[in-house]
Amino acid sequence: MDKGIAICLAGANVAQTAAILAARLEGLGRVAAVIDQTTVDRFGSAKQAREGCGYLSRRRVIVVVIHPEVQPTGESLDIEVDANDTPDFAAEKVLDALAAAGVIAPETLLACSAEEEKQIRERLAALGYIE
Repeated sequence: MDKGIAICLAGANVAQTAAILAARLEGLGRVAAVIDQTTVDRFGSAKQAREGCGYLSRRRVIVVVIHPEVQPTGESLDIEVDANDTPDFAAEKVLDALAAAGVIAPETLLACSAEEEKQIRERLAALGYIE
């Protein structure tokens, strides 16, 4: 279950979605990397960035690619971000796709932090569902 993969994002708000997705993955205990124009410039070319994606994903990193010229080698998911989705919602959709592909465990998506649990309890109490 702890395998790497490249996720190629295209569409609307991909930079924001990629940042949120990487943060969520790291919050789930996974290592994530985003390949964007700055990263391609550091590698020197899209070809070298593609090779870097392969290297990282073979080492159990989830690589989020938002550069249109980088086509990763190895296992990858191509995901089109809907223009009507917020970056947060789009990131959750990608997490669902990763769970369906067996890259992350579905039960990890249900976990929430202590702060999130506190906020949920406060909202439920304000609505009268709990005391």
